[in-house]
Amino acid sequence: MILETMSRILDVVDLLATAGIVAAAVFCFRRKQPSLTVAFFCFAMVSLLLTNAYWLAHSLIRPNMRMPMTANTIGECAVFLLLSAALNSVFTGSRLSLSPQVACAALFAVASVVFWLIWSEEWFQDILGGIVFGYFLCVCVHHMRRTGTLSRKEWIVLGVVSAVYMGLFAMSIYSGSSVYESAGYVLMFMTMLYFLGKAFRCIRRRESTDRQIVLSVAAYACCISGVYMSSGCWYIAAELLILLSLPMMLHAFGKEAKPA
Repeated sequence: MILETMSRILDVVDLLATAGIVAAAVFCFRRKQPSLTVAFFCFAMVSLLLTNAYWLAHSLIRPNMRMPMTANTIGECAVFLLLSAALNSVFTGSRLSLSPQVACAALFAVASVVFWLIWSEEWFQDILGGIVFGYFLCVCVHHMRRTGTLSRKEWIVLGVVSAVYMGLFAMSIYSGSSVYESAGYVLMFMTMLYFLGKAFRCIRRRESTDRQIVLSVAAYACCISGVYMSSGCWYIAAELLILLSLPMMLHAFGKEAKPA
């Protein structure tokens, strides 16, 4: 009962926070000359707002019924595609190419879909959402690599940590042990906090706009991945971390807009 109440409160907070981001974007960008990149970001936030509104409405009207694949799934896919388009518009002429980092991101997405299927058994929804989410991850990784936001050592550590916590989740499913699950969550949340901290430092140091955009979107991608892999208290914590990434994306994309 407590978790359910906290989840409902969080749904309201998510909706209000996203509405605030959309309102701030409109207020900020109407006095500037928004670029195509900024337009993609604004459309992504509107899609996120509608998705959160649909989620809240469904949870209030039919709290005991699992949400079917309808507007919510479509809205999430729209957010991922629009943010991918925003990143691609920043780096025009840069095509998504296969690299070790991109290959690992694709493998991570495939592993995530496998876990989703085990937990929900909603094949069409999970596979469709996984394809779009996987593309989003690959775009983020490609542009992180292009802008040099992570050093070679950081890439290696990120790959190892991601593989370890996914392995721990697999072991928890196989053995039924909550110890493996808890250890996996700890490593996953450390990764999320690392990306949020790195994006915040990038903005605070006033690094290039490109790096700010890439890191803030990457932080959001890392946090949303954590949400998809979480349940219970961990899910609520992951949702709260997502809220930290939204104002950082707003600030980064705001730097892209030019004075009118």
